[in-house]
Amino acid sequence: MVSVKKTGFTLMLAAVMLFSLAPNAFAKQETQDPRNLAAGLSYQFSAAAYEGYPDSGNELTDGIYASMDYLDSAWQGHLRGMTREVVFDLQDFKSINAVKAHFMQDTDNGIFYPNTVSMYVSDDGVNWAPLSHKNTAIQLWLPGPPTDQTFVWDIAADGLPKEKKNAEFVYTRYVKVTFMTQVWTFLDEIEIWGIDGKARHAVKLKPEQPAYLEPGKATGGIRNLALLYNGHYDSGAGDWTKDNIIPYISYVNAQGEPVDWLYDGVLYLGIRTQDGQRDFGINAKLEDWQWYLDKTFAPQGDMWQLNEAAKEVGAKLGEPKHKTKVVLMVPNPGDDVGEFGDVDGDGVIENFNPDQVGAEAALAGKQKAIDWYMHQVKQRWTEHNYSSLELAGMYWMAESADPYDENNTKIIQHTSRLVHQEKQKFFWIPNFFGKGIFAWEKLGFDAVAQQPNYFFDDPGDPSRLQDSAGLSKQYGIGVEMEFDEKMNSHSTFRDRYIDYLNGGVDYGYMNDAYKAYYQGNIALLDSARSNDPNNRILYDWMYQFVNKNYQKNDVNVSPETMAELVNRYIALNEIDPAFGNDLTYRLQIIKQLLDENKPDEAATYMQDFLAHIHDQAVQAQGLISVRIASVLDSYAQVLIHRL
Repeated sequence: MVSVKKTGFTLMLAAVMLFSLAPNAFAKQETQDPRNLAAGLSYQFSAAAYEGYPDSGNELTDGIYASMDYLDSAWQGHLRGMTREVVFDLQDFKSINAVKAHFMQDTDNGIFYPNTVSMYVSDDGVNWAPLSHKNTAIQLWLPGPPTDQTFVWDIAADGLPKEKKNAEFVYTRYVKVTFMTQVWTFLDEIEIWGIDGKARHAVKLKPEQPAYLEPGKATGGIRNLALLYNGHYDSGAGDWTKDNIIPYISYVNAQGEPVDWLYDGVLYLGIRTQDGQRDFGINAKLEDWQWYLDKTFAPQGDMWQLNEAAKEVGAKLGEPKHKTKVVLMVPNPGDDVGEFGDVDGDGVIENFNPDQVGAEAALAGKQKAIDWYMHQVKQRWTEHNYSSLELAGMYWMAESADPYDENNTKIIQHTSRLVHQEKQKFFWIPNFFGKGIFAWEKLGFDAVAQQPNYFFDDPGDPSRLQDSAGLSKQYGIGVEMEFDEKMNSHSTFRDRYIDYLNGGVDYGYMNDAYKAYYQGNIALLDSARSNDPNNRILYDWMYQFVNKNYQKNDVNVSPETMAELVNRYIALNEIDPAFGNDLTYRLQIIKQLLDENKPDEAATYMQDFLAHIHDQAVQAQGLISVRIASVLDSYAQVLIHRL
């Protein structure tokens, strides 16, 4: 019989031995040298490499670095299209402290660095937490001989997006690397450095669900921000009048009368200076800044015209206290500006060029210029006391923010502090290849919308919209809609405009995202006033989009599509159900006449349909709202035009 005392002693001895061994086990683990955990590992790509530069088999992890010859078979090539994703399964949870991805650039052969490379980790390969976003440190499109670059996240140097105290490793199983593509993108090796098992000071990261920036406090309450350019144009298109503004802040019928609100925010900004020689986003001088302020705040200048427009629309819609929200640009104090001007009257001309005066003096000059400009805006706004406008924020004109330029970061953050001191919001609309987009919060911006740049892209791949929307969600920002006057005259650009609208449905940004709207300068104005029903309907589709009840369209309009509209607006209580049934019946007759090849009779019945929805007695009874009658009018006019 084994005594109880002896058994207890044996267990105690085992426990002592176990604990005496534990420190040695930890010490052994901690003395492991980090190694490349990805070496020889397989991976999954979101899109295969181009057939001419294929993946010959785990070539991203075979340890073979290619030469600077783009014909070297060690390079893997990707052509245009969506941002690529590469996912690695480490087969078990491990502790990582660095991720490296190696690329080349050979501009003569159309091979460019990715603008942004991002790294993520995941416990399950489905839900991801960001490790780091990295912009290229070498200029894109830089001519010259081929170069290479390694994009690196190193926890010792870069830390974590959300700081974890004493973290030295990230404990994870899956690693994802994503990279943007341009024409050609070439890479050869991806390395994931770390140790097996869980290291001391290894942390797990909580996954983040990608989501657009929603309208609200961060956007100053603005849901849809219309860009109205009021700089210099030879045509005078930058000189805004009340009548030209009204179709932007309100939805107008075919007679130009407001029947509902449209864009709830207006951004005034300029590109060209008064002589057309300089650019407010690059190299404008003090005299240009002064001219812009004088023009914008003139007694009957652009801001006064906007106020008069808002006042008139408010009166006509029965909302005289309604205020249109305004955002005003801050010109970019760019490095290309040498002698800017004497801002503070001390006899010294401010110079923004660090190569000429040094980085410290250049930054000081920029800060003086921004301080002066912000003071001027505040003073002039207060003096005019616009009755129907609210100054919601300021807009940073530069479309990129180099995260490796310390002075660039400092001047943006300096401006942000001044904006926030006035209880306003700081707005930004970077271009698709702009730098620093992922760092928008650190820079001090509140409301950011990314440009897809699809409308202007050649050859115009619609996947850019999906790609840009995905990046906007990943970065937590909004979306810019883009189109210009060509949509009213060129079928290719009309189709691209519709792609943006349809993309809002497909990718969710119509409902969920804060949005800005670039429209050349008078694209929607032309549509609203067009006698061509095929152009006017583009304006109506935008109205539906802004109100989040647009449904995907092509260029075809039929009685069936009009019947769908009627049913949709019945559901929204914009059409009385009994009256809606009557409209649907009339549309069925028109369809039958078209099926019987009787276009003239169909057109006559459609004219009767129009007279019916615009009957004052009908509208007086509230059977159909004026604004929805206007929308149906546009559809009917298109159909008549095509008969």
